[in-house]
Amino acid sequence: MTQEDYRGLTVSCTEEIRKAKTQLELRLATVIRDNKKCFYKYINNKKRAKESLHPLLDARGNIANKNEEKAEVLNAFFTSVFKSQTGYPQGSQPPVLEDKEGEQNKPPIIQQEAVNDLLCHLNIHNLQGQMGSTQEC
Repeated sequence: MTQEDYRGLTVSCTEEIRKAKTQLELRLATVIRDNKKCFYKYINNKKRAKESLHPLLDARGNIANKNEEKAEVLNAFFTSVFKSQTGYPQGSQPPVLEDKEGEQNKPPIIQQEAVNDLLCHLNIHNLQGQMGSTQEC
């Protein structure tokens, strides 16, 4: 095999690989509504390097460089945000669950209407059922 033959084979192989890749991506794009998992698996495999999170400042102003420290800083932040928010659609409040004084050691009384209302406000299009506007119940 000559060097020219080798180059010709290299070019044709490269072209076939491009065609196969194009067909794969087209197939993934056409079935994304039915199979998001395959699409995102393909995209994640295309990442060349894992992205590193830059150092963060904690609530006291200390720099967090280690991954564990960064995770704790982010956890503290998200905890503070979600403790102050109910996640309910703007302008509406969830029904209040019954709370009788002196009954702290007893299991809570849960009203069926309250649970049903909370379930009706789950957004099926968000991760882990985050609350938001949804279809009619």
